Amino acid sequence: MFRYFIRMRKAATVKKTYNLPPDLIARAQKILGAKTETEAIILSLREIAFIDEVERAVRATSRKLPSFQPLR
Repeated sequence: MFRYFIRMRKAATVKKTYNLPPDLIARAQKILGAKTETEAIILSLREIAFIDEVERAVRATSRKLPSFQPLR
């Protein structure tokens, strides 16, 4: 598993309040090895953005994409 280092820059972040299932956040935190809940959320969003980039690149080149299964 890759380790990510999250640096929170005040200019690049916004304060938001969400109602999220605590068990889902705890699971993401454990899977990603995140130290904090915020880090787990950021890493999860980055993973989704990365998957989207991969899907777009594959479609642009060959239009053949293996089906991705959601994380469970």
